Amino acid sequence: MTTDLTLIVTAHDETAVCGPTMRSADLAVAAARAAGLTVQTVIGLDRATDATTAYVRQPRFDHWERWEYDEGDLGRVRNAMLPRTDGRLIAFLDADDLFSENWLAEAVVALDAAAERGERAIAHPELNMVFDGTRSVLVNIPDDSPLFTPHYLYVRHCYDSLCMAPREAHLEIPYVSRDVPNGLSYQDFQFTIETLDAGWRHLVVPDTIIFKRRRDYSLVTESNTRKSVVRSLPAMAIDRVRTLGAGR
Repeated sequence: MTTDLTLIVTAHDETAVCGPTMRSADLAVAAARAAGLTVQTVIGLDRATDATTAYVRQPRFDHWERWEYDEGDLGRVRNAMLPRTDGRLIAFLDADDLFSENWLAEAVVALDAAAERGERAIAHPELNMVFDGTRSVLVNIPDDSPLFTPHYLYVRHCYDSLCMAPREAHLEIPYVSRDVPNGLSYQDFQFTIETLDAGWRHLVVPDTIIFKRRRDYSLVTESNTRKSVVRSLPAMAIDRVRTLGAGR
């Protein structure tokens, strides 16, 4: 029988901050299962430090599958894990972030409703609350909103790397590798552009939240410091960009 959802937590150099993350994930998984969903839970250790590996190897996490990789890249490890997963839907969480208890269950409902309407869709939480190194609250805008404009993608990403999508979305459009030394990064940003261009809707699930930890050093801060950009994409050509998004 096909599993409804696979939740993947990716871990690299996190230790104690994994505790709140895993508590958050376990609560959301419990809520999804209470709603009648089947959920596979996996921790992906990608070139994880010894301390991080030791932390997630604790017996308290024995109800999670733990897979080890040597990719050294968030996009590549997600791509590598995908063929081993069981879920018809895939959700990701970084090991230093958290999400609201209702996120998994509500996102599945939203994606199943989209599928019934004949839409290919990817789901995002409504709010992105950034904490720790900085504090801010970002409101995510669905691509069918009057407030959404694809031209905004010239300036910054509309969403975050945390999302839930049918597995075929990731098989159709795998993440690219980052190349920060040469100024190329933001794999999730490129994934959004490429999926919009391929006709995938980007939905926002009301009353759901990601709590995004902004550490002093991370892939995002490194990319920002180096003034990295997204690769040049045909979909962002000035005569095409306006067609990105629902109904365009």
